[in-house]
Amino acid sequence: MGEENKQIYFVCGGGHQGLAMAAHLALNGEKVTLWNRTPEHIDEIMRTGRIYCSGEVNGIAKIEKASDNIEEVVTSYILVTVPSTAYHDVAQVLAPYVNRNTVIVLNPGRTFGAIEFSEELKKNGVKEMPQIAETQTIVYTCRRSDKNCVTIFAMKRDVEIAALDRMYLNNILRKMPVCLQKYFVAQKSVAYTSFANVGMILHCAPVLMNIGWIENEKVDFKYYYDGISKSVAKYIEKMDAERINVAKELGYKIESVSEWLRRTYNVEGTDLYECIKNNIAYREIDAPPSLDSRYIYEDVPNGLVPIEYIGKQLNVETKYITNIIDLANGVYDADFRKTGRQFPVQTITQYF
Repeated sequence: MGEENKQIYFVCGGGHQGLAMAAHLALNGEKVTLWNRTPEHIDEIMRTGRIYCSGEVNGIAKIEKASDNIEEVVTSYILVTVPSTAYHDVAQVLAPYVNRNTVIVLNPGRTFGAIEFSEELKKNGVKEMPQIAETQTIVYTCRRSDKNCVTIFAMKRDVEIAALDRMYLNNILRKMPVCLQKYFVAQKSVAYTSFANVGMILHCAPVLMNIGWIENEKVDFKYYYDGISKSVAKYIEKMDAERINVAKELGYKIESVSEWLRRTYNVEGTDLYECIKNNIAYREIDAPPSLDSRYIYEDVPNGLVPIEYIGKQLNVETKYITNIIDLANGVYDADFRKTGRQFPVQTITQYF
């Protein structure tokens, strides 16, 4: 393939994950464009076309173009890295530009993200559905430190990926950048990637159990190392068991968060607490600077809520998950069940 005909990869979203992915691909010789709804967040990249990357991937990445105007940067291979709470809006923006030859990879889908994205495209008039896939989690453990700077602390291994229509998965992976392909392992159904959403287990309860420290401007602490004590870890293991039981009732065997940590980060530990403490990649991850965090605004409505909702339909108890949803509603004066993903079992199983 000539350089002029080389695939250009469109990274949709300019947050932590978007900058990490755009920099990683560009530093591996891929052509990359970048879009973000809020231009102020990427104005330095728009001006210079450069992203400064450190950590597991080092260098100054040069991208083709960054813009807040999607028409200027959209291509036929779309890597969505925005929080899943933005899928409704992003699907609406992308709808005029997609067709059956378009690939959309949601990084990650969170729970039933590919289903939601597909349903939103249909509502916005898309007749030829694109080839949609979702990942279990994002490949990168990373943090953006400035508008055009990102640190990649680790690259996760064997991240599960599945296509909404499984017949397209081979094509989606074949056209994916070679530097990215090696981090994924194919799954036969989005049931696995959705129920294997570990973010909702690792994020929600620790934030709510560390409210005082997060709101204390005099205190900085490491989210995983300091925020997840033995007692917190034991509680989220109970939530994790409920997630696994809901999936099991539908016929899917899902690994625990501890098993996922051992597989993904190659760590050792007899329980969740030990696995987290032995994970070098987590040592420098700071706690959210405020309660205004995707760890709640994304992971409660698009993680815990759909698990609880499916559990109720299947008569599977989720009392520990329910406790955290109730606490989040009270602390944030919100109704995350109302805004969250509540799909009937018959709706999600038609995609499985």
